[in-house]
Amino acid sequence: MLSISWDPVLIAVSYLVAFIASFIALDSAGKIPLSSRKAAMFWRIAGGVTLGIGIWSMHFIGMLSMQMPMMMSYDLWLTLASLGAAVVASTTAINIAVTGKKLSPFRLFFATVILSAGVVSMHYIGMAALMLDSSIVWDQRIVGLSVLIAVVASGVALWLAFRLRDIHKGVFVSRILAAFIMGAAICAMHYTGMSAAHFLEMSHSVPGGISELGLSIWVSVTTLTLLGVMLIISLVDSHWRTNRLTENLRQLNRQLELQARFDALTGLANRHQMDIRMQDCLRSALLSKKQFAVIFLNVDHFKRVNDTWGHNVGDELLITLAQRITARLTREMTLARLGGDAFILLVPECDDDKLNSLLATLLGDMRRPLSICGHTLSTTVSAGVSLYPQDGETLHELKLKADAALHHVKEDGRNGWAIYRAEMSTAVPAKPGFLQELTQALERDQFELWYQPTWHAEEKTIHGFEALLRWRHPEQGVLLPNLFLPSLEQTGLIIPVGNWAIEAACRQLHFWTEQGFSQWTLSFNLSPVQFEQPDIFYIVSSMLEKYNLSPSRLILEVTESTALKNLDRSIELLNAFNHAGITVSIDDFGTGYSNLLMLSVLPAKELKIDKSFVMSMLENEKSRKLVETIINIARTMEMNVVAEGIETEEQQAVLTSLGCDYLQGFLFSRPLPAEQVPWLLLQKNSDKQIIPIGKIHSEHVFISQKNHA
Repeated sequence: MLSISWDPVLIAVSYLVAFIASFIALDSAGKIPLSSRKAAMFWRIAGGVTLGIGIWSMHFIGMLSMQMPMMMSYDLWLTLASLGAAVVASTTAINIAVTGKKLSPFRLFFATVILSAGVVSMHYIGMAALMLDSSIVWDQRIVGLSVLIAVVASGVALWLAFRLRDIHKGVFVSRILAAFIMGAAICAMHYTGMSAAHFLEMSHSVPGGISELGLSIWVSVTTLTLLGVMLIISLVDSHWRTNRLTENLRQLNRQLELQARFDALTGLANRHQMDIRMQDCLRSALLSKKQFAVIFLNVDHFKRVNDTWGHNVGDELLITLAQRITARLTREMTLARLGGDAFILLVPECDDDKLNSLLATLLGDMRRPLSICGHTLSTTVSAGVSLYPQDGETLHELKLKADAALHHVKEDGRNGWAIYRAEMSTAVPAKPGFLQELTQALERDQFELWYQPTWHAEEKTIHGFEALLRWRHPEQGVLLPNLFLPSLEQTGLIIPVGNWAIEAACRQLHFWTEQGFSQWTLSFNLSPVQFEQPDIFYIVSSMLEKYNLSPSRLILEVTESTALKNLDRSIELLNAFNHAGITVSIDDFGTGYSNLLMLSVLPAKELKIDKSFVMSMLENEKSRKLVETIINIARTMEMNVVAEGIETEEQQAVLTSLGCDYLQGFLFSRPLPAEQVPWLLLQKNSDKQIIPIGKIHSEHVFISQKNHA
């Protein structure tokens, strides 16, 4: 047999080429889910071609490292055929493996067969390209081992390419390590196959073909050019993505700051901004000893407009009325929308004559007919006024007195205004026994949990439920949280009621699990007071253990303002939940602090877009772009996205197309008592049915501060 030696430098170079090609292929696969359709196609093809040429180059560099007594030459067409086999197989396999959200065993097997077949074909076609005057003797056992190594290496490479494409934390180190493994596996297959070849004694090679020098130049130029270009493209793309993400974060924060201060529909100040303005006005009045007015405004019979002509007409009516009011105001005055048809007007340094003239003018303007969406509407407005300092020296007192005056006007027939008088306080009394009834509600088993489903956006199936607290009052019926939750928090009753709600929800989820719905998740909202409980982690984890529930099925919703209030403690607590396997969700995103740069440090896995964004995105292009940006950035932060407040199929279609993971809203279902969930399943043509749990009042957990009707 012919004596052969090996060049260790070229062997090291061959491994380096395999390593770089593997890294670029993994990096290209990682860019696919973050790119547009055309860009994703480029990265799929580029990754496959780079891996194929890298494997081919490594093979021929390895062959050049084989030192023979005579100069060797290579058949041009077989050399090109080996290159084609590597490129086609790599590109096809990469496209099969990294396309789609899940890598099924069949797709992994099919892609592995293609890639390993291409690698083996490339290797042995390349060996056949040697122009020898005698045949190569093969050790079939070692050949079989090389094929086995190729199959295993291909499977591992494709699995790593898919697995690492969705990882964004520590991605560089992970891909470096994975590229080391892939490079070693590729070299192992090559040199195992080479060791299977035995060459008979010969004095010369067959003339013609490509010389070793020509091949080395060809391989070097091709490899260095391709890998260099791809590395540069990858680095430039990563730098561009980082800059774009940073700019998007800045723009989003600016937009969210506006969203936090202004009403999305009318462009007026919102409740938060008005509170700031009123605080400033109060401080000025304390120094100047001058009077200012707080005016509550309501559109009379606004519900009839929505019911008769639809919400679009109602929204246009609110916008037009806001514009009419604003046209009569001076720069010092501030108008804000509190929600629905409720407005608040702040009038600094006003005397009685100025106030009377302003109100008479405003209400007169409101009575003028409006032409909206082809309809002529006649509407009126009611107003209640409180004055500083005679009606109160705090914002709370002034708001309460203005609301009482407004209520008096409504009771007196609407379409007018009134300044607060002492006797008006009886118009909106707090029921004397309300707090006493509230303290007894828990022991009397009057609290309930209602459940609103969340839906897979693409699969259109139930993903889970959110637990919402209700109070079944013996006289007033089912009360929503906004009517009693503030009192629960002020009196400290939120702690025992919240603990009850957590256990009731876990008990209901356990019951559903026994009925065969082990895939459902359950989310509930932690109030700020609950979140500050020192033992809240123990309470939640003990309930999971008591009812034998997987932590991954529980979703804790925390508002962004709550989470960012005490950031160090929030990170510690949320990390504890996260390490326990419980999903942390940032609830009502966009209504509070809204700083994604800060949210990036929180261990949250889910972002819940507030319904105010959803309601305005179809009419407001800025709101739509804001929602799209939130979804894209949440993806970059490895967070699932839930949108709430879905009321129309158009909203559903838009959010699904934008990549929202889960949807929630009245379009799918209103919140339901636990015993009505089976009928929801029947209505949605579910293939399973469950038995009502009866009056277990497991209706969802918590103490949601959201007013789900």
